[in-house]
Amino acid sequence: MKFTELTVYTNTLGSEIIGGIITAAGISCYSVEDPADLEALLNDNTVPYDYIEEGLLNKTEGETLVKVYISQDEQGTAQLARIKQGIEAVEGDGFGRLHIEETTVDDGDWADGWRQYFHPLPIGEKFIVKPTWEECEPDGRIVLEIDPASSFGTGQHETTALCLRALEHIDVEGKRVLDMGCGSGILGIAAAKCGAAETVLVDIDSVAATIAEENLGVNKVADSCKVYCGNVITDEKLAKTVFDGEYSLILANIVADVIKCMADMFYGSLAEGGTLVCSGVIGGRRAEVEALLEKTGFKLLGTDEENDWVAIKCTK
Repeated sequence: MKFTELTVYTNTLGSEIIGGIITAAGISCYSVEDPADLEALLNDNTVPYDYIEEGLLNKTEGETLVKVYISQDEQGTAQLARIKQGIEAVEGDGFGRLHIEETTVDDGDWADGWRQYFHPLPIGEKFIVKPTWEECEPDGRIVLEIDPASSFGTGQHETTALCLRALEHIDVEGKRVLDMGCGSGILGIAAAKCGAAETVLVDIDSVAATIAEENLGVNKVADSCKVYCGNVITDEKLAKTVFDGEYSLILANIVADVIKCMADMFYGSLAEGGTLVCSGVIGGRRAEVEALLEKTGFKLLGTDEENDWVAIKCTK
């Protein structure tokens, strides 16, 4: 089915008015791209991020865009006309230039178009990540089935690949593993397929936790894994559950500030001689994180780097 992609150029105040016009036309879903929202995020010191794409910095100025998709049928034609009439009625009221752009798109482009860009991806010497719809010859590698559309953690990002490369050199056979910040569950799945007796996966995002559970089933390792959702830093009950007992390996694909907050938790739950791998660290914060880990009591074993991302490997 074909849709009209309607984009309205307005300002922050106008986005609320345009949203009301769209809703009044009988359409409840639309998107708003407002530079003011991004600027507020960048100025929010409570949000734990270490970097931001340079391209996003260019979006802190300029117009606000309101975008909506309208079906190209009789109902959609009437809705489009009503929206245009509503916009015309508020022209000159201080809501920006209210310029309208229309593009025709096919829903088939959304449903399957992205699949052409994803194929089996070998990582290191031991793993190969593949989407569920692709067949591949593993050539002795461990196959991890993860759909790219599902969640963070498809093997394509450097931090995930760094963790997987570290894992392939660590013996987890019959041992207990923690995947902190599990995303799609790819690292926990890899550990389970390497023979871990129990793998605990944790993510603060409920969608990620749900997807991780689904991926455990797809990879047939659900019986040896547990998934928890929540913030172990602020939720004492969850922290006691997750850190009940020792882990031989902790995989922490999380940003530097969160690693610093959790260093004591990791140290307290890592078995003597066990390994902690922190892979969500940008190069500029490597020394800071290493110093904090050493101060906590960890012994540094080495690092691996890729495109300014660093994986720090240490032991207790």
